[in-house]
Amino acid sequence: MAIRKDGIDTRDKILKAASEVFAKEGYRNTTVADICRRAGSNVAAVNYHFGSKDALYVIVWRNAFEEALRAYPPDGGLPPDAPAEQCLHALVHSALHRILGAGRLGHAGRILIREMSDPSEAIRGVFRDVVRPLRERTRKIIKRLLGPNANDREIGFCEMSVLHQCLAMGFRRGKLPPGVIKGGGKPTPELIDALAEHITKFSLAGIQAVRENINNNHT
Repeated sequence: MAIRKDGIDTRDKILKAASEVFAKEGYRNTTVADICRRAGSNVAAVNYHFGSKDALYVIVWRNAFEEALRAYPPDGGLPPDAPAEQCLHALVHSALHRILGAGRLGHAGRILIREMSDPSEAIRGVFRDVVRPLRERTRKIIKRLLGPNANDREIGFCEMSVLHQCLAMGFRRGKLPPGVIKGGGKPTPELIDALAEHITKFSLAGIQAVRENINNNHT
């Protein structure tokens, strides 16, 4: 049965409100009543359109994550055979803009950071399914940078090092120490681009050092 236009409007309002509240307060601190107040709706409408708070949370996070991926694709629009160094920069640039982005495009990143510090069962499965392709992409790029002699542990350590630099900026909300940028800086697009450039250069230097060590051990 088709949903009436007013029903679609109500559903969209609930999704928008839920995205804002979940991003600000997190899963545990958000109630359906909070969402309804912001959406100008009622609990019955949430149950009708989504079934439960958990189901609504899953839809909100998946929608936010996919929208952010479309806005900031992890391949950066590069061809498949682009140099690995450029691919790493595109990946870091995408991750930072998703994590630190303002407004609606930043909701996925803010929810992700909250899930990292206080994971919920609600999106465990969908989180794994959505994030897995990004981890596989990261590992492939790092494997190219490390060379054919790298083992899974060495690849994994480098993957962790790169991604955790991005996640750390999420926990800081993009603010840098006052000594680095006057006032500590805010996560503006320009600052995010500068951070992506820095993290990429820093990571490439570290990965190159690991590669040299690997090659020395295989001579």
